[in-house]
This record gives sequence, C-alpha cells and structure tokens, in this order.
Amino acid sequence: MKTLWISLFILLLIGASNAVNAQSSQTNSIKDNTPYITASSWPDRIIVTPTESPSTSISVTWRSDQTVTSSYAQIVQANPDARYDIHATTFEASTQTTPLNEGNNNLGAFTYSANAQLSPVNYHSITFEGLVADTLYNYRVSGAMNQWSSWQQIKTAAQKKNSDVEFLYFGDAQNGIYSHWPLVLRKAWLHGKNADFAIYAGDLVNEGASDRQWSNWLNAGRFIHAMLPAILVPGNHEYDWQVHKNQQKEWALSTLWQDQFTLPPAPALPTELQETVYVTHYPDLDIFVLNSEALGSVSLLQAQARWLNQKLENSTAKWRIVTMHHPVFSSCGMPLNTPGQDEPDVRAAFLPVFLKHNVDLVLQGHDHTYSRGSIGTIDDIAKIANETTQKKVKSVFVTSVAGPKTYPQKLTRWQEYRDYGVTLERIGENTPTYQIINKSANELKYQSFTTDGERYDGFTLEKDQNGQNTLIIDSGLPPQRTFINTGPYTSHHDLAE
Repeated sequence: MKTLWISLFILLLIGASNAVNAQSSQTNSIKDNTPYITASSWPDRIIVTPTESPSTSISVTWRSDQTVTSSYAQIVQANPDARYDIHATTFEASTQTTPLNEGNNNLGAFTYSANAQLSPVNYHSITFEGLVADTLYNYRVSGAMNQWSSWQQIKTAAQKKNSDVEFLYFGDAQNGIYSHWPLVLRKAWLHGKNADFAIYAGDLVNEGASDRQWSNWLNAGRFIHAMLPAILVPGNHEYDWQVHKNQQKEWALSTLWQDQFTLPPAPALPTELQETVYVTHYPDLDIFVLNSEALGSVSLLQAQARWLNQKLENSTAKWRIVTMHHPVFSSCGMPLNTPGQDEPDVRAAFLPVFLKHNVDLVLQGHDHTYSRGSIGTIDDIAKIANETTQKKVKSVFVTSVAGPKTYPQKLTRWQEYRDYGVTLERIGENTPTYQIINKSANELKYQSFTTDGERYDGFTLEKDQNGQNTLIIDSGLPPQRTFINTGPYTSHHDLAE
C-alpha cells in the first residue's frame, strides 16, 4: 500500500509539473478554431442585467453593425393572448459606436492588437423602468428598420421580503469558452430552472480586449443571457494591455466591458470603478459586487471598502452576499513549489468590513480550484464544520471554477491564515462546478454540482432571530476530489477560446 501511494504521489507531481511547463512556456499545441460571428444589421449578443432595483426595472444591451444608428425595444406584460405583441410599448434605445481595435485614455490613443482587423460596431441599450414587481414581461429589440429579435421573456424581482430567491453562481469560465463552457452554463440553467439571476465571478474570458472571445462567451449563453439577468464581476482577465504609439502599455479594464454591458452606477466612486462596483436588491437579499483588480491600486480598493461599509450600514436586508474575483483567502498552489498565490491588499481592504457587518457569504473566483471555509464566532472559532459538527459563523467564503483550466490547492491548506480565525472545510481540484443557491426567510441553502449534475458540496446557513448564522453541512457528500483521485492535469492551452 505504501508503494502504491508513493507511485500515485509521483504521478501527481509529474502531472502538475507538466501543467507548469505548459503554462510557463509556449507549447506547440494548436488551438482549436472557433467561428466568429460579425455584426450585421440584425440585433445579436442580447444580454439582460439587473439594475439596483430589479423589482421595477431591468436593463438590456445588444449589438449591431454601424448601419443601425437608431434602435428600439418593445415590452409588454406577458399574457396568454396569441398576439400579445399588439399591446407592446416601444422605446428608443441609446446607441454608442464602439471601435474594437482602438480607443483613447489619459495617455492618448491606443490599440488592441487582438482586434486589428475588426471594424467598429454599435451597441444599443435600454433600461425598462416602472415595471410591476414579480411579473413576467415579453420584450424584443431591433436592429435596422423592421429587423427585430425574437420575443424573449424576463421576470422582475419580487418585493415582499419573505419571497424566496434562487440564483446561480459560477467561478471562472476563461478558457474553453467555446468548447467547454457552454455545457456548464446550459447544465446549470436546466438544473436551476427557477433561478432569478446568475452571478459570474470574473474572468469570463481570457483576454478582455478580444472581441472573438467575447463573441464566444456571449453566444455560449445566447437565449439564457437574454432571459436570465447576469450579475457580472470584473476579473483580472477582463483587463488588458492598451498599447500606445510609443509602445507604452497600460493595464486597464477593457473598453468592451462598459460598451457591451449596462450595469448599475455607483456615483460615490471614482470613474475607474463605474459599472464594476455596484449593488442590486432582491427580496431581503442584497448582492454587492466589488472590483478586486481595480488597476492594482490600494487606494481604489480602500475606496470600495468605504463604499461597501456605508452600503452595509444602510442595508435592511436580512441576507447580504458579496461577490468579487480575487479570494480573501487564496487556495491556489501555483506556481508549484512556492507558497502559492495570495492577495494581502484585497484581504486588508475588505475583510474587516465583511466581519464588521457579518456578511453572510463571499463568492469568488480566480484560483481555478474549489474551496470553502468559514470564520466562526468567538465560541466556535476553532471548530471545523462537517456532517456531524454545526458551527456558529460570521462569514462563509467560497471559491469555484467553471471552466476547464484548473490548478492544485496550496499544500498549506490555509494554515497561513489561521490568525484570522478562518478554517478551510472543503476543497476540490480538477473539478469545474456550478452552484445553485436558495434564499428563504431564515435559511440560505447552497449546493455545488459537478458538470455531470452530481452534488459535490452543500450547506445551509440558518439565521436566528438575533441574526446569528449556524453553518450546517449536508450529509452524504462525496469524497473530496484531488489530482490523485481525478488524474493528472492536462494543459488547457490547446482548448478553443
């Protein structure tokens, strides 16, 4: 038996070493090709995003070529009539021309080499306002005259605090967004059929300036994005290099982000953070989005911390969830034979605010591995929650990955973070997942599933009348998946983007 374990460990090291070699140098692999759908006079890339008040308003964004200078949207309350469209109301959309291969910033004109041969396009957006809460609506959007999309259906959020809410949560897609990611998205959508929205915790694509990759991501969901509001979180890969004529480079949020998505504003925050930091309110559930990349600026992280602190102080919701890309407690063990990744600036800025306000759940990405841990109350600070041990907690922290790019866990298993009172309670390697989360009056139920639809993790947060959460782990969870029991890692570099 000892010989068997040694052999398995050697295989793990060889597989992980091969992964590092593949990632640290250019491989000879040829990436699979993907189709690129150019803009036309017909509307495409339709995506629905929530406003700050999704019970009475909702935003839609779509694309066309430059010939469409005026675009429209129609909406009508859903009803059983065959010709519901007769009573639809028409609104003119806002239109913005988006150069794909160039832009301007404080340093002047810059280029995006990934889009060198691509022509400008037009993006159109509308925010439907004055809607009735908890109500189905049919809508469609236009390109050129009489060139309409098919009718889509959306539902406004409920307003009653005791209303149940269900939503999906995904970690990084990033790689294989044409070949692998669509399967995960469709599986989750079919499984969580009552979902009110979906959270995408950053690194949706690999290169934020590549319109081809955005084409793959947006088309992977197509009708799902047109019906299921997307809470979008910027990751480091939504940033990209902006190259100036003097070859000076600037790392900045891709200009495509704000062009192709309509997200809630945060007037109190600097321009650099607009449409990357926001809040949206569902029944007794507030979702706060943070930008943990933030141009690598500690001052921008601190500005977000102050904003979040004020928003949490004013929040009357029983349940508060924060989502951001970089984990407070990193699990990523890359590069191998090093301490692995860590985000001390993110932790220093945000963790005190989370603990001050007992943020219930923090949903993250970036590490390309699965991890779940918690910080207990003073009485339960040393407890490790499991099937037989409940734990009173301040906050629960989850990191997941939805795409095929996966990394090993840190060998330290969060021991370097023990002074924060956090315990790592479940891991998963080489395992993309999707998550379905349900909020009821006094419970938040979390379940994580592998891409074959099998449950991988699950827990319930029970909140008492004093606001204290008890963490209860599901029984019958499968063994933790590691590289030893899932097989050596294979490079993701040849996957279709």
